[in-house]
Amino acid sequence: MDSSPLLSQLRQVYKVSGKDCTRIIQLFQPLEVKKNEHLFRSGEIARYVYFIDKGCLRQYYINNNGEERTIYFKTEAGWCSELVSFLDNKPTELNLQALEDSQLQIISQKNWIYAVTHIQSFTLGFIRAQQDTNYMLKKRLAEATVETPEEKYLRFIKEEPLLLQRLPLYHIASYLAMTPETLSRIRKKIANK
Repeated sequence: MDSSPLLSQLRQVYKVSGKDCTRIIQLFQPLEVKKNEHLFRSGEIARYVYFIDKGCLRQYYINNNGEERTIYFKTEAGWCSELVSFLDNKPTELNLQALEDSQLQIISQKNWIYAVTHIQSFTLGFIRAQQDTNYMLKKRLAEATVETPEEKYLRFIKEEPLLLQRLPLYHIASYLAMTPETLSRIRKKIANK
């Protein structure tokens, strides 16, 4: 486990001590999921927090028109869950799906509560991860209110060039809040410039 992505992130990004890393790693279990498998669906309770060793997950909801709207994609070294559901044992309105065969590390509510109440470096690291996610979501929301569809796509290909290669265009369109047809027109227009 010395070379695991989770261990690397704990040490390098969150500056967790070796002793605390050992304690934290023991609280996680590995999980492999297949492409298109759901980790939870709307109406279910999120039972774990997921750390991605390898793969890609997306969190999404289904709007009143029955359309999927992707909230975010997370890839290697990303954290995913739905904390209100996870912590309060309430059904979520969100869905979490693997877009690729993925290797995850999962932590249960019991182990998560132990970690945040007994291992200060884990608590500080998780707060930092949540701050990063909140910043990303707020930034994206602000941009979405002022950007044209073409500007949204140009920002996406600038900020997420690897996702463009890994994901089907209909998922990218859902993330950018446009139809696949609109995205195709934008891509064609850009290619003809």
